[in-house]
Amino acid sequence: MRRLSATLLTVTAITLSGCSGMPEKSQIWSRSTAFFTQSSEMIAAQSRRLADFAGSLVGSKDQALLQQEIDALFAQPYIDPLTLYIEEHSADDRRAKQLALVAQERDNRCAEIAQTYAGRDATRDNLQRMQRGYLMSCPEDVQDFAARVKQAKPTERPAPSTASAPEAPTPEIEISAAVEEAVSRRQNSNCYLLFTIKNYTQALSACRPIAESGDAKAQHHMASLERARGDFPAAFTWAGRSAGQQHAPGQLILGQLYQAGQGTAENKTKALQLMRQAADQGLTEASYHTGLAYKDGTGVGASVTQADKYLQQAASQGHMPSHLALAELYEKQQPKTARHWLDQAARKGSAEAQLKLADSYAAGASKSADQEQAYIWYSLALLNGNQQAKAGIERQEKLLNEEQLAAARSRIQDGINGKWD
Repeated sequence: MRRLSATLLTVTAITLSGCSGMPEKSQIWSRSTAFFTQSSEMIAAQSRRLADFAGSLVGSKDQALLQQEIDALFAQPYIDPLTLYIEEHSADDRRAKQLALVAQERDNRCAEIAQTYAGRDATRDNLQRMQRGYLMSCPEDVQDFAARVKQAKPTERPAPSTASAPEAPTPEIEISAAVEEAVSRRQNSNCYLLFTIKNYTQALSACRPIAESGDAKAQHHMASLERARGDFPAAFTWAGRSAGQQHAPGQLILGQLYQAGQGTAENKTKALQLMRQAADQGLTEASYHTGLAYKDGTGVGASVTQADKYLQQAASQGHMPSHLALAELYEKQQPKTARHWLDQAARKGSAEAQLKLADSYAAGASKSADQEQAYIWYSLALLNGNQQAKAGIERQEKLLNEEQLAAARSRIQDGINGKWD
């Protein structure tokens, strides 16, 4: 087997064993070309681990905070906080992994409750006890137990009263209505959750009845799912229904369908109008696409001012493609501004931005060129899986002396560990 380079071995060791497994810097780095001359097979085998580790950089801190959130949830014994977490964050793609774990934990706890009540008498008192404690998070289980109670002791309805005053609803009807409402709420939540965690097959069946009932969010999900399936007319219909309720994601996808001419005649002006409406409601992805339209002059005259407005609006929410678009917007006229946005995306782990930032430092004018910085970012881009960076590393290595290389490699190690200056 061909031997891995010192760099790749080091990153792998850090990933597996943490700081305690780190060798001395003199062992970590070598000026030999083994740093970048890896076989494609070895790179492919390591790429996922390297991308997750070196590519996450600052993002890994965010994931650690999210993990702390669910660790705290799992440490407490109640079920409803899990349900509240799912409902609060059901549309947050950043939390897709955490949402799936929380949903699984909630379902496991509900299964334990169902098993407990399966061994209890099917009485009204037990039903009320179960409803008080678990209706919010385990409505289907409460519903099943209610069916047992009804079957064990059917409700006897009184004869119609001749009095003029209307009869008060029986307790059994009140319980049934509460259960049905909770089940409906859970079905909506399931639709949103399945879409966010990208379980699209189940989301399609879960969201359809919710969308048909008029839920704008579910209608957007149906539009997105149908678009992914290639059924553009269905996607256009669902998107229109969602956008008609001023739902920003619905407006965005309807605008995208108009822009691409999918399911309808192409209309880039109408597309921009819809995307801008969604952006003005604060939807990050809509701000990005609106900014691109102004940047490229799609459906409107090109405008750097408007492009900057909407792209910065998205970038302020940590939207990495917007950082790259802003860098491209200012690349020719304001290279320092372009470099700033590349730096932002590179520090967030974008391999594309890392490579472009390295190119910027390597090819800059005499006052803005920085060969050491170029070497650093080429190296981080390679560790992040971008094979185009190899040639840049070879070129930059020849331009640096031993002292500069040592300093650069120390900073690369800091970058991998998220320690930016």
